[in-house]
Amino acid sequence: MKSFLIALQFLTTLPVKLKNIKEKELPASVTWYPVAGLVIGALLALSFFLLSKVFMFLIPPILVVGVYLLLTGALHLDGFADTVDGIYGGRTKKDIFRIMEDSATGAKGVAWVVFILLFKIIILITLSVGDKIYPALFLFPILGRYAITILMKYSPYAKENGLGKVYCGNITNAQFVIINAFTLLLSVFFGLPGLAAFIGVVITAVIIIKYMSKKLGGVTGDVFGFTVEIAEIVALLILAI
Repeated sequence: MKSFLIALQFLTTLPVKLKNIKEKELPASVTWYPVAGLVIGALLALSFFLLSKVFMFLIPPILVVGVYLLLTGALHLDGFADTVDGIYGGRTKKDIFRIMEDSATGAKGVAWVVFILLFKIIILITLSVGDKIYPALFLFPILGRYAITILMKYSPYAKENGLGKVYCGNITNAQFVIINAFTLLLSVFFGLPGLAAFIGVVITAVIIIKYMSKKLGGVTGDVFGFTVEIAEIVALLILAI
């Protein structure tokens, strides 16, 4: 149960305030990342249901994205923006790390964050026209967090130090089997579109691992955030087909 609460504390803004968390406890919490995604998805689905009773058509999908930002504290968007800035602005690995570690977000990072948010809103509006909105709201946060477990399992950490270093290489085979079984089961529950989204996210994670290994020599905490955002977009696009 503590591992689950650690996952919620790190991945959401829900009022979980554990103290004295030991570094060695962090890898065990990764088993619960898809479950934390399910909690986020359930709250998004509930929010959409309630908002749709009050507002018409365009408003609920827009507000649901706002609820998502509140639930996650825009944590992954921050990593996404830093990664985009670094990849765009750095010619060498050292330059990329320097830019990514800069507390100021560059114009390119901001522009792509706006693009990601607008893209999510447009996809959710499209999904809300039919009956696909609720499966999508449940599933895309699960698959986004599942994607980073693949990076943690199979990619080295690119820097000597950093919060993400404790995860890379410390996810056991047993953990990863549980993570995959849970995520696949939930994906298949939503039929062929869910299975297709699962496969699409796996492919996306593998591509990111290969690209970042070539570019940076591995992944970083910011790359985790980048991966969540890209995986969520991929999942939503597939579910919208």
